[in-house]
Amino acid sequence: FALDSSSKVDDLVFNLVVTLRDTWDAGSATQPKKDENIHINHDKEGKQTQQKQKNKNTGGNAAVLDDARRVALRAGTILEAGPHPEANSLILCKLDCGDVNEAGEPEEPRTVVAGLAGKIPFDELVNRKVVCITNLKPARMRGIESTAMLLAASDGQEGDDEVVQLLDVPDSVPNGELLSFENMKPCEPDAILKSKGALKVWDRVKAQLRVNDEGEATYQNDGTVRKIMTSAGPVRVTSLKNCTIG
Repeated sequence: FALDSSSKVDDLVFNLVVTLRDTWDAGSATQPKKDENIHINHDKEGKQTQQKQKNKNTGGNAAVLDDARRVALRAGTILEAGPHPEANSLILCKLDCGDVNEAGEPEEPRTVVAGLAGKIPFDELVNRKVVCITNLKPARMRGIESTAMLLAASDGQEGDDEVVQLLDVPDSVPNGELLSFENMKPCEPDAILKSKGALKVWDRVKAQLRVNDEGEATYQNDGTVRKIMTSAGPVRVTSLKNCTIG
C-alpha cells in the first residue's frame, strides 16, 4: 500500500499498489475494486478501524425483495384435529409440513392452534392437504405453542353465519413444497418473520390475498392479480368466491 496525497494526520488513506503477482489473478474477489480506497481512522484511544469506501457514483444497494416472496407458504397435511382444552373457540391440529432435520430425516409434525372451532368439522380436516405458513414467529395461544398457521377464506359474515374454507392443495403435491405466485420469481422466504418489521411483511401480504371469481387463491398487488401456484396447479377453495383470505 502507498500513502495517498489526500491523507490527513487523523485520517490516513492508503492506495493499493498492484504487483505482478496480483495481475495473475485479476478476477479474485478479494482484491479491492478500482474505485475503492482503504481508510484507516484513529479513534480517541488510538485504535485503528478499517473500512472500505466505495465511489459515491456506484449503487451498492441490493434489489428489494417483494413482501410475498419473503413469506413461506407451503403444502402440508393435517394429521390430527381436535378441540383446544382451554378455549372453546380454538382447535388443535398436528400438521405435516415436510420438515426434515440436517440428516434429511422427517421431523415431528407441527402443532397448530387455529380459530376454527365450529367452522369446519374435525372429520373434514383430517388428511386434508392445505396451505400453511411455516416461517411466522411461534405464538403461545392459551398455553399451547402454535408453530405454523393455516390459511383459510371467509365470506365475511359475523359469528355463526360465517362460512370458512381452508385453502386446498392438490393431493399430488408433496408436503413441504414451497408455493409460488404466478409470473413472479421463486420465493426466498426469511428463516423466520419475528421482528416487528418482519411481521408487518405478513400483514401487508395478507391484506392482498383474495379468492377470485373462479374460486382460486390469489395475491393482488399493484394492480396485478397473481394466482398462488403449486407444482400441480393453482390453490383453490371448495366453493367460496370473491372473498378474503386470512
